[in-house]
Amino acid sequence: MDDGKIIALLNERSETGLSALKQKYERLILKVLRGILNSPQDAEECANDVLLDVWNRIPPDEPSNLTAYVCKIARRRSVDRFRYNTAECRNQALLTELSECIPSGVTVEEGDAEELSRLLSEWLNELSKRSRRLFTLRYFFGESVKTAARECKISETAASSALLRLRAKL
Repeated sequence: MDDGKIIALLNERSETGLSALKQKYERLILKVLRGILNSPQDAEECANDVLLDVWNRIPPDEPSNLTAYVCKIARRRSVDRFRYNTAECRNQALLTELSECIPSGVTVEEGDAEELSRLLSEWLNELSKRSRRLFTLRYFFGESVKTAARECKISETAASSALLRLRAKL
């Protein structure tokens, strides 16, 4: 089926248009997704999301080139999923680093969040400006040690050592 007919069917909210879209573009969508994502399961899941996005966007959108339109949506979806996946890993690594700072095996969920927040704020206020910036860049904003070091204008080794000392102080 040609793109004009698929767009017309999608404008009419016909499920036949969605089926035709899937039949014509599913392989291309998966190719785009697999180019960015490392997981075949994530690619399959995102492919369904891409089809749903196209369904929800036409109408009001009236793309002049359906292939480019579908690829653009697929790329955005894959980048969003990639960022989500890598942020989750980064956050897990950060939590592992900070877990040594919590005494007696108490988890944050078990403690009083307000009290913990107050104590952390007090502790941060006692630090030098550079130490506070380094700590917050790494553990609040989730920046890599390399990026945090560059922002603080120190070497990566110095940043790693400083962070180790800060965690010990905490």
